[in-house]
Amino acid sequence: MNPTMKVRTLLALLLIVSCARPAPKQASGQQRSDKLPTDIINEQSSLLDITRGATIVSRTGEAMLITSAVNTIDGEIASFWAPPPRDYPQSIVIALGARSRIDRVGFRTLVEGAYEANHVTFERSLDGAAWQPLGTMTARQISEAQWLDVTPSEAAYLRVTVPDARHPVRDVRLHSLLAHGTETSPRSDPPLDGCWSINGEAAAFVQRGGRATGVLAQGALPVFLTGGTNGRMWRFNWIRGNDYGFTALTVSPDGKHLSALDWHEEAIPLFTTLPWSGERAPCAAPAPRDEVPLAVLRRANHVSMFALQFDPAGELVVGASREELLSLAGIIHNAPVPLRIVAHEFRQSDTKRNKEFAEHEIASVRKALESLGTGLGRVDFLAAGSDSPRQTPASDAARAIYSSVEVEVRR
Repeated sequence: MNPTMKVRTLLALLLIVSCARPAPKQASGQQRSDKLPTDIINEQSSLLDITRGATIVSRTGEAMLITSAVNTIDGEIASFWAPPPRDYPQSIVIALGARSRIDRVGFRTLVEGAYEANHVTFERSLDGAAWQPLGTMTARQISEAQWLDVTPSEAAYLRVTVPDARHPVRDVRLHSLLAHGTETSPRSDPPLDGCWSINGEAAAFVQRGGRATGVLAQGALPVFLTGGTNGRMWRFNWIRGNDYGFTALTVSPDGKHLSALDWHEEAIPLFTTLPWSGERAPCAAPAPRDEVPLAVLRRANHVSMFALQFDPAGELVVGASREELLSLAGIIHNAPVPLRIVAHEFRQSDTKRNKEFAEHEIASVRKALESLGTGLGRVDFLAAGSDSPRQTPASDAARAIYSSVEVEVRR
């Protein structure tokens, strides 16, 4: 992590601690635990998970960027949105990945530390302008996900409002927002191409089909990105000077807003950096760079080919993957060291299925490279599936990042 980011993160954590007041005494019989709840299946099945294409469209505020509203859709139990202290009501508007028929809504606000919401109100909209009520929940003193059955209703947007805190002298930490239902319209992958403002900084992306390069003007050193979409979410490698990492990014269906999770080096909670919130803006960023994949490989000894597209059986969709195949062939041609191309997979039902899916991926990628006339004499191929992972992914977003065909330096 770069020094500026380290300082910002440390200051944010110190601010959280310094602003905290003594917790109210717990009710008799209430259990304390340092462990997080284990019912993460609620986040994984939610239509509001970022991997389903959900995007934060607007929010009334947050105490600081490290406690961004994006944390409510990241699939992680530990992260949270902290609105401005003792200033209610506060709201978040979320664009669903696709129009859906909602039958349950919910949230998670942890009992530990007494940062609980008191009431949480849900509204629905088809256009983000006209709103109809879905229901209001009164929080129970539990750390597990809380749900409310609602009259099944069509929605493209949800607005969630916190009108008050359970403990008036404390702030609210809303850990997850949840929705259950059935998508009623196909997902349309909105364009990322063009100019943006992300966390107040100028950014730009150049999109060619399912592949994109990007740049975020962040201080003296820009962040350069390369990656691809899976139809729901963009996955990127990034490099900034000597730093590198991953980004998972969604664009709202109207193409006007984006949300992103960002990690330094590995997609694990410990290495999470500031979430991104973005809106369309006039062009002010430097130009993206095409050589990012090779730069990441040289720095990290591995780079993911996120724009390779595969069908449900794991077979490469060659036409949709052509730009990334050409990039991969260029890496193989220009890399000065022997390489290994590895297919990792964590999204199937079990380790056997992960392995089988990876075998289809690696065989079809090798065949496509051979058809391009790529010299593969110094390249090994491995279908790893979920075996021997560099990191064990803890959320659906991390599983999406680590389920990829990756180029590694062979040692």
